[in-house]
Amino acid sequence: MKKLFVLILLSFSLNFAIAQEGQLDFTEKQSDWGFHLTPYALLASQSTDVGGQKIRQSFSDLASITNAGFQIVAGIRYKRLSLNFDGTFARLGEEFPDPPLLVDLKVKQQILDLRLRYILFESYESGQNGVIKGWSVAANAGPKIWRNNLELDYSLVFGDRVLDEGTLSEDQKWTDLMLGLRSQFIISSKFLVTVDGSIGGFGWGNSSDFSSDLTYLNSFKIAKHILINAGFRSFRYSRTDPSDTGDLSTKVKVQGPILGVSFVY
Repeated sequence: MKKLFVLILLSFSLNFAIAQEGQLDFTEKQSDWGFHLTPYALLASQSTDVGGQKIRQSFSDLASITNAGFQIVAGIRYKRLSLNFDGTFARLGEEFPDPPLLVDLKVKQQILDLRLRYILFESYESGQNGVIKGWSVAANAGPKIWRNNLELDYSLVFGDRVLDEGTLSEDQKWTDLMLGLRSQFIISSKFLVTVDGSIGGFGWGNSSDFSSDLTYLNSFKIAKHILINAGFRSFRYSRTDPSDTGDLSTKVKVQGPILGVSFVY
């Protein structure tokens, strides 16, 4: 039964991305305090290996089973220190109305990523009108909380008769401690490049055995308080969960382009 739930859950999983934490003008001196809000999307494909089964899903496959979803990043900064929240909230599902077995799958998913970030090093070249170009390196750490609630309503029918019906449910929750580094490069006053990588899990408690992600992002300033973000992200994790027949090993890899809009103050 545990294997069935994991297979269904991963087949109906929604993916998320890290969006950009920008600034008003990449060559302007920043004030001590800052705030940003970024709705975003990851147009991803997913590959899953679980219990000897291989599941491959394109972006179209994932989008077709998403009933509703919302993804957003918010953050507040004071000088070199910042606190960032990355949240995914989704309702997924699909119906299989072919008799004799009628199935209605529903998944509620929350992915909450909280990071504390500190700029370790920074170097900038200044000109008459401010910073010409430069770079910075920041370290970050924090918990990533995964929660998936799955409900499977089924009916076994023969003609107009219902022979059996019921609901199966599964609630999964785990937390991964993530540690990472982020590098940013100011190319011009309107163009910023970000490379962000982190690892976590480490098999502590109920966490993943190991998880990692890598993000490359281009940010373009189009207005005083608005940035357009475009890039690519790849992340993966592996877990081991107990099941009726022994430990169940799961490996997931997600990759695809990122699109987002940042509102920065």
